[in-house]
Amino acid sequence: MSAEKLYSEILEDFEAAPDKPAKLKVLREHDHKMFREFLEAAFNPDVVFDVEIPNYKPDNSPAGLNMTYLDMEMNKLYRFVKNHPKRTNVEPKKLSRLLEIILVSLHKDEAELLVKCIKKDIKVPFLTPKMIREAYNDKNMLGKAK
Repeated sequence: MSAEKLYSEILEDFEAAPDKPAKLKVLREHDHKMFREFLEAAFNPDVVFDVEIPNYKPDNSPAGLNMTYLDMEMNKLYRFVKNHPKRTNVEPKKLSRLLEIILVSLHKDEAELLVKCIKKDIKVPFLTPKMIREAYNDKNMLGKAK
């Protein structure tokens, strides 16, 4: 199952949900591998990004008309994760350039979300590791439970 909405739209729905049961429902409705990997990257303290965020020009295309989507790029983000077993030794400038290519290809909202993910700065009210673990009934998700 893949995303039918942009991740930014899913998080907007989560934020707009009026109460905890509705917020949990939004997360459960969007329970698929790549979205879980996005949440893992954003909230697991063991996932450390090691890439300089480049200056980039956001794509102003309407949602759905982008070159790529965050859902499609998740399986490639290991390139930017420090000490990832699949990561090869690539010079920092090249990594930054690879990230720039992704960012300019994403919808502007998803590009902004990816930057926030890399900075570990996803500030969506009530979206916490505890809430995510509860939604997916997965105590091992997001590293050590806190």
